Order: sequence, then structure tokens, then C-alpha cells
Amino acid sequence: MLKKIVHLICVFFLLCISHYDGYGQQELNRHGVELPFTIYKTTNDKLSIGDVIKSDSLFKPINLLPKKTHPNEIFWIRIDLAQHVNTLKKDSIWYLRSHHYNYASTFYPQNFGLIEKKFGRFDNLTKNKSIIYAPGLPFTYNSLIENRFIYLKLKHVISIEPTSIFKFYYVSQVVEQLKEDYYSWKNIKTLIPKYLFAGVCLIAFLLTFAFFITSRKKEFLFYSLYVFWLFVYLNGDVFRTNNLFFGGFNITSHWFQQIAQVLINLFYVLFVCHYLITKKEYPKLHRVLRIIIYFLIIIIILDISFFYFEYFIGHIRIMNIQRIVMTLFGTGGMIYLLLRAKNRLAYFIVCGSFLFMIGALALLFLKNPTYMIMGASLEITIFALGLACKIHQEHKEKLYFQKESFINNNKALRAQINPHFIFNSLGSIQHLILSDKKESAIQYLNKFSSLTRNLLESSIETTVVLSDEIKLLKKYIELETLRFDNSFNYNIIIAKDIDPDAAEIPMLIVQPFVENAIIYGLLHKKGDNKQLTITFSKGDTYIICEVEDNGIGRTASRKIQSTYKNDQKSRGIEVTQKRLQLLNPVEEKNICIIDKIDYLGQPSGTKIVIKIPTDVMF
Repeated sequence: MLKKIVHLICVFFLLCISHYDGYGQQELNRHGVELPFTIYKTTNDKLSIGDVIKSDSLFKPINLLPKKTHPNEIFWIRIDLAQHVNTLKKDSIWYLRSHHYNYASTFYPQNFGLIEKKFGRFDNLTKNKSIIYAPGLPFTYNSLIENRFIYLKLKHVISIEPTSIFKFYYVSQVVEQLKEDYYSWKNIKTLIPKYLFAGVCLIAFLLTFAFFITSRKKEFLFYSLYVFWLFVYLNGDVFRTNNLFFGGFNITSHWFQQIAQVLINLFYVLFVCHYLITKKEYPKLHRVLRIIIYFLIIIIILDISFFYFEYFIGHIRIMNIQRIVMTLFGTGGMIYLLLRAKNRLAYFIVCGSFLFMIGALALLFLKNPTYMIMGASLEITIFALGLACKIHQEHKEKLYFQKESFINNNKALRAQINPHFIFNSLGSIQHLILSDKKESAIQYLNKFSSLTRNLLESSIETTVVLSDEIKLLKKYIELETLRFDNSFNYNIIIAKDIDPDAAEIPMLIVQPFVENAIIYGLLHKKGDNKQLTITFSKGDTYIICEVEDNGIGRTASRKIQSTYKNDQKSRGIEVTQKRLQLLNPVEEKNICIIDKIDYLGQPSGTKIVIKIPTDVMF
């Protein structure tokens, strides 16, 4: 699976590189003839085209302007086509090509006047244009002012750009028709990385959000939101999310796309907090993350107010501050995690964040979104692997704690049996001493001490092999035979298909049933024919133990206990039932009690069938 992921990443990387290599050549092919122009820069938005035409002396060459644009500045462009008049007369429609501007207008002579036509990105006139290749601004020879000039009014408000963006070209309609092939391989190749990235985002978003719904783990929620805003920021133009939310590309939709940068960082930080459990594992980093969260929320609030009041320079500056802070934080955070990583989960964050940061910086300085798409795709993949690793790690920890809890519960339940058994044994010794049976008492005490030593030696273990369990049973039954003057016989049978030295069962799981058979079944029976039989046979995933006696049966035993007002509950049986339920919770009935009836319909003893699991984790 990992190899397939690596192969997919490599293919995606090569496609992105091939797109970048062809990008420059594709743009060069689209350029036509470069046109000379002069610029008039002003901040007065009230000037009309008539006022500008009368002030020809204000227009200057571009090399006399400052090197950077400003959001408050308006640029009037005068393009001179005097040298191209004869060429323009050869075709009816031409296209003016230039950089995309936020607000842009051109002017045409009509009815002895000039009319304005808007074509800027925020003028909401380009929402149906091709995202690959816009045809440009159409014009004819007759639309030229004074038969030689094109006047443009331009304003760039969303960023500070170099004045070198002011370049203008024109191409003919024939060339345009030849190039306007939306389904050419060049155009398709341009979109392949974006569609691959969209697929990665869709899969990651759906899977992690669905996992959040089922698990309610917040790291999956924040990761899915992080992926969603990455998609909006990098692929909003491809899938026309602006049309969906705002009816086209305008200043509001631009803000929506810009604020996506901040939301990407916000949900990234929240994801890191919950993914690494920084509050517990990295308290110093957690304090910094909380500051970053508040900082990003303040950025969002300020940016909303800046756009509302059209304070665009404030938007530019605050977004630059945000980028600088997040770059410094990301660098410092990666170094901190590399030095203080407590588990391998931190390395997924470091690796993914590093690749994303490289892509983001490439977008910032090289103005090519392909690099950020590459970095974001790799980061999404690495974070997804990190989440899968965390799920696996938490599952292992859960199994470990379940095992520890099970063992401790089993030990606690088993610990209740040992005092119960010891109390009964000491009572037997007391009975022998009071009955002046000193030799039997000494013999009983020796056997009891030997059995107790074996119990203490094996107290650490929760299971024993069947042969050891049988040895303990024999010692216990021999103690009981001494206690009751050898008044009953016993027999232990092991099926041939069971290896007693290999099969493991819980320790002292059978002893309480043997004790009940002796005390409540055999001892109250009259005569000498008292028999106890213990049989071990093999089941599918368990060992079947049958404890059978030919005593008085349960009905008569209850009457005797009622007569003597003995309401004491058998704690050994109750505890053993709990132990078996812990060992095999799937099995509904681990213990089956059968009342034996003779041919006259009278009680002839009791048979207890116990299913002892052998394939569970003790």
C-alpha cells in the first residue's frame, strides 16, 4: 500500500513539473505583437476620460514611474497603435492582451462621444470566461480614439505588484480562433494537477469527516476542514466556487478566497493541537499554539473590517504579517518537534509541514500555484498516513489496557477464592483437632501447607497447564477425604485428545464446583457408595469439564440448608461464574447444571458442565 502511494505521488509530481515546463512556452505562444504605451498615475477617481485626453502631457513612460503599484492608485494607460494602422485595417476584430487587473475600463467612440466598457476581474464580466485562456479585449480599427489610441483605466487593489505587469499585446481574430481550442492537450495538461489535487482533497475530506462522525475525535474534524479550505484556496477558480457562493468573481469572492489562507492556518493549528495532544505532551508548544489561534482569529476580524471599509492596503499588510508570523512559527515549531518529539506522530507533522511551507513560499515568490498544489498534496497524504498511524497506535494501547484490566479483574476474582478455600481448610483442621484426631490433623495440615505453598508460588500467573490444575485438585480432594474420614471416592478422567501439559486453563476454575459436590451433595448421602467423578474433554475452542456426583441432589440439599437456616451464598461459585464470563463473554451459558434422576424418578446426584475457554487472552 505504501509503495502505491509513493508511486502516485511521483506521477503527480512529474505531471506538475511537465505542466510547469510547458507553462512558459504556452504563454509565449499566446503573446502577439507588443505595443508601446505611456502611463498617467493618479489617486483621483473623479477624472473622466475627457479630462484625461485633454491632459496628454501627464502621460509618462513606464521607466519614470515607481517600481511598485499601490492599491489607492489609478493608472490611465494610453496605447499608441499609429505604427500598426495598416495592419489593423486587414482584419475586422483584434484582441488586446494584458495582465489581469482587478478593475479595468476601456473607452470606445460612439455617437460623437466616448462610452466606457468594463473588463476587470472584479467587474463580474469574466465569470463565464475560460479559466485556461481568456481571449482578451476585442477592438477594431474604428474603435480607436483619434484612429490610433486605446485608453485604459486600471486599478490593482488586492496586492502590491511591480509596474512591469503593465505590458500590452494584440493578436488577430484568425490567430485567436486557431488558439482557442479548449480541449487541446496543452489545456488539459494544465488542469491535470488541479483535478488530481481535487481528488485527493475530496477523498481525504470525506473519509476524515466520516471518521469524525463515528469517533467524535476532533483532530479528524479539523483535518477535514483544513483540507476543505485548501481546496477552496487552490482550486476555487477551477470548480467555480465563486459562482456557487457569490454569482461570479468579485471583490467579495476574492476576500473569501484570501481569507481561506487564514482559515487553512487556523484549522492546521487546531489539528496539530488535538493530533499531538499538545496540552498534555507538549505544554510549551501548546501555549504558543493558543497564542497563534487567537492571533489568526484577530486577523480574520480585522480583514473583514478592512474589506468592508475598502482599506485594501491594510488587507495587504495584515496578510503579509500573517504569512511572516506563520512562516516563523512553522519553522520554530518544526525545529522544536524534531528536538522534543515524544513519538513518531510528531515526525508526520514535521515532514508534512515542511513540504507545505516550501510550496507556499514558492507560490508567494514565484507566483506559480503548481508548487503549492504539489506541497499541499504531499502534506495531505502525509497527514492522512499520520492519522492512520495514530489510529493504529491508539488501538494497540486500547488492547493493552484491556488486557491489563482483564488480568487485574481476573486476579481480583481469583483472590476471592483463595481466602474462601483457606477458611474452609482451617475449619477442617479445627474440626479434626476438636475430634481428637491428632494424626489426621497433622496429616491434613501437612497437605494443606503443601497446597498453600503451591497456590502462593503460582499466584503471579493467571493460568496453569491442565496437569498442574489437576494436581492442585487432587491435593484439595485428598484434604477433604481426610476431613471426612475417607467417606467418598473420586476419579479424574482426561480425554486422550487432550495434552494436559500443553492445554492452559485459568487456575482453580474447577475447585469451587468440586467443593459444592462434596459438601452439599455427597456428605449428606447415606451409605458408603459416594462417588465423585471429574472428566476433562475437548471442545472447539474450550475444554469441557464435567463434575458429577451421586449425592442427594440440589432439591434435598436446599431443604437441609433451610432446616439448619444456612443462608450463606456460595461465594466460590459466584466468583467463578464471573471469571468465566470475563474469559468468554461471547458464550451465553458457560455453566450448565443437570439434576440426575434414577429409574424411579428420584434424585440421584448432580452433574455440572463447565466450558473453560482456552483461546482467550488471559
